[in-house]
Amino acid sequence: MTKVGIIGATAYSSLELMKILLRHPEAKIVYLGVRREGSPKIASIFPCLGKLLDLACTGLTPADMPEKADLVFSTLPPTISMQFIPPFLDAGVKVVDFSADYRFKDKQLYEKWYGATHSDVGHLPMAVYGLPEMFRAEIKHAKLVANPGCYPTSAALGLLPLVKDPLIDLDDIIVDAKSGVSGAGREPTEATHYPECNESIAAYKVGNHRHQPEIVETVSHAAHAKVSLWFTPHLTPMDRGILSTIYANLKQPLAEDAVR
Repeated sequence: MTKVGIIGATAYSSLELMKILLRHPEAKIVYLGVRREGSPKIASIFPCLGKLLDLACTGLTPADMPEKADLVFSTLPPTISMQFIPPFLDAGVKVVDFSADYRFKDKQLYEKWYGATHSDVGHLPMAVYGLPEMFRAEIKHAKLVANPGCYPTSAALGLLPLVKDPLIDLDDIIVDAKSGVSGAGREPTEATHYPECNESIAAYKVGNHRHQPEIVETVSHAAHAKVSLWFTPHLTPMDRGILSTIYANLKQPLAEDAVR
């Protein structure tokens, strides 16, 4: 039985993670860390958990764990997660980070797109990008896994079979992606306010979305060559989910069956 902790347990992603872990026969949730005052029961934050998980939330350090976890998931935001992960790694706890803080080996690339100085450069070399379709063997033995971003996952899974050979031109790819509102997190904003996003669809951060370099880096790694692509994200009036429609030119004429 693997003892599991979660820091940043109030996030939407934490709720979905807890639902999965509660169904897993080899996982036991022993620790939930939050940035709130007091020790609220997790069911008071997510009533849908009801009697499924009777656990009080505590702080965000290894000392706050009521029972030492073997594995900790961090669902804290980018630039915040890296402030709390190092003590867990130093305590011998394996970590899966949901933020972007450990996805890039190049700290300058991270700092350019996330607008913050990386405070844990020492642990960057040990981080494994957590896309099983590409790094399954490495993930099995990793002490630190950098969970891929939502848009990069949808783009990479669609492109991987096409760039390995490759069947398509690598310098003319378009990723047209549409995401549900929960992808923006729980904190309310004007853009995610119901009257603003309901019955509407809008492109945002065109040409400067922070997932752009992650998509390029991931797909380029799979292709063993530099990939050039245009990525346009859209906010759609649905709770969750991503649809990525990807356009590319075949290197040579092929029938649909041959491509498949």
